[in-house]
Amino acid sequence: MPKPPTVYMCLSESVAQRVRDTLAGFRLNLVAVPDGETLIELSRRHPPDLIILEKEIPKLDGYAVVLLLKTDPKTSRVPVVGICKCFTDAEAEKARDAGCDDYVCYPLNEEEFKDMVQRYLTR
Repeated sequence: MPKPPTVYMCLSESVAQRVRDTLAGFRLNLVAVPDGETLIELSRRHPPDLIILEKEIPKLDGYAVVLLLKTDPKTSRVPVVGICKCFTDAEAEKARDAGCDDYVCYPLNEEEFKDMVQRYLTR
């Protein structure tokens, strides 16, 4: 049996729990990463199949993390999904401009989020 895809999550605890609950039916290795610096280091050493992050994370802004990951040859091909509060269209645009492959607004539309994760994991 193939090993499950690895997904790094750099999220606040409440959002991380919602993501875990939403993806409970998937066979995934979900790894909670505490901050942006650790996410970059871990991704360089062991590139995951997908990264899910928020803008507001400890140590480094989520958008700065995405820029660093997307300019590093070791991690540039790892898809990144940003979770935005999306109070304005500008927030979603910032996520895209930073290099997120996709974004979803919080609170999550669970079916849309599941479809998005599935799409990136089956590329």
